Amino acid sequence: MKPVEEAIDDLQSRALAYEIIFQSICSELPQLFVDKAIENIELNFKAFESGTHSEAGKAKLEAAKAVASRIVGAKI
Repeated sequence: MKPVEEAIDDLQSRALAYEIIFQSICSELPQLFVDKAIENIELNFKAFESGTHSEAGKAKLEAAKAVASRIVGAKI
């Protein structure tokens, strides 16, 4: 089993890689597709927000929104 630090490092590296991959894909899509994806992302975040009542959960959703905004290049 990996030490905790290595596991955290691995997860952070994977998350960064996924973010870069999705940014690259989004930048190549027609704007219509990106706009529809943004609408869907916003709806999904609203659904998660309505079911999230803890402050920790709300903070994680806000952090996830920031990442999603960076990926699609628009404020979510």
